Amino acid sequence: LKIWALPTSAHRPLSISAHKMAMRMSRRLLSLPAIKDFAQYEAIKTTKSTMMVGFFTGHWSMASKMYQEQFEAMAKSYPKATFYTCDVDDAPLAAYDAEVTEVPSVVIQPLGLKPDGSYYDKTDMVVVAPELAQFDQVISRAKSAVDAIEVLEDEGERQAWQFDPATGTTLPPHK
Repeated sequence: LKIWALPTSAHRPLSISAHKMAMRMSRRLLSLPAIKDFAQYEAIKTTKSTMMVGFFTGHWSMASKMYQEQFEAMAKSYPKATFYTCDVDDAPLAAYDAEVTEVPSVVIQPLGLKPDGSYYDKTDMVVVAPELAQFDQVISRAKSAVDAIEVLEDEGERQAWQFDPATGTTLPPHK
């Protein structure tokens, strides 16, 4: 396979490795993990982080692309939380479990103990979606929501969440 480099005065073929390198250099490296399936999404719930914060996007969504960098900058401000991105087309079950109805949306699920000593569960999840197409406010509203949540560190190992056939989503194990 030969690929021609244009525009040059003499058309010279580029090797495949040079073409791959050019493609690799054009892609921006993302610092956050990208959820590609439901198992990856569920695995975050068993980590020692205080909360999971997801940026749910669509590859077709311009607003998702515009605010991705702001979400990554927000992630650097919260080292105890696990931040991730998820394309709703790549992991539709994760988007369903997170109750995402619009992209971009930020979903915040506290993990661990509430200040009163009880465990956070699915009812404590916060979904920040654009209201009336105000995409520019999603990240700032998500930051406010994260700041408002107080999580006490939980000692011990976390167990995997369990599928609930009544809701079609997952719930934390009963303790």
